Amino acid sequence: MDLASHPETLICAECGSTIEDAGYLPATERDETYHPLVDAAVCDACGFNDLGMTGCAPELDDVVDPGPDDALLYVRLTDSDLEVVSSKE
Repeated sequence: MDLASHPETLICAECGSTIEDAGYLPATERDETYHPLVDAAVCDACGFNDLGMTGCAPELDDVVDPGPDDALLYVRLTDSDLEVVSSKE
């Protein structure tokens, strides 16, 4: 599934750093696309080490108070795009 919009930059809600390689992005699924909740993005390091169980990827409810159509996307930033690697609800 694709993102409805591609933010130019993502800032980690946990540490305030710009996400430059990969991270976790909550999104709401509508009309077969993901609508990202960019204000709740979390960098890979914070998501893996500081949220949820240490050493494990966070769950959706570790990042946001989820709604019924929300998912947590693991995204990778490339030179020209934001690629959804995986998702979990």
